[in-house]
Amino acid sequence: MTGGTDRRRTALASVILGALMVVLGLVVLVQAVRLDNGDHAIGPATMPWVISALLVVVGALVALRSARDLGAWRDDPQTSPQDWKRAAVLLAVLVAFAVVAPYLGYVVSATLLFGTVAVVLGAPARLRSYAYGWCVAVVVFLVFDVVIGISLPAGPWGF
Repeated sequence: MTGGTDRRRTALASVILGALMVVLGLVVLVQAVRLDNGDHAIGPATMPWVISALLVVVGALVALRSARDLGAWRDDPQTSPQDWKRAAVLLAVLVAFAVVAPYLGYVVSATLLFGTVAVVLGAPARLRSYAYGWCVAVVVFLVFDVVIGISLPAGPWGF
């Protein structure tokens, strides 16, 4: 595989990631509209608004910059079947996370999500990818549950 092909695939994957971030940001925004802060300036609806705004802005910037970079790597106009398989696996993992999170809990589901995404995207050490995924999932769970006061699915183990 040539360097140009690798760079083109990276740019294409980044465009797809940016677009998914924008879509996810819009979904979070729709859900945030349903929340109410009551008579407080900062409440349960504040954080989803911030997260959705960041997802939309960062996702759009990533997609636009990567689309620009994609034009620079036109030496291989074909997208390989491997690229589409990888995208399909990532989508399936995201859907599986949404389905199993209420049953397994956020920490376990997010650990599987983060670790699998890292492995699919080419992380060299699988065990380390899942360990990092667990660390991120625990930190996010604690921030939401303890600091913000928003309960994430606890699952049968309580986390």
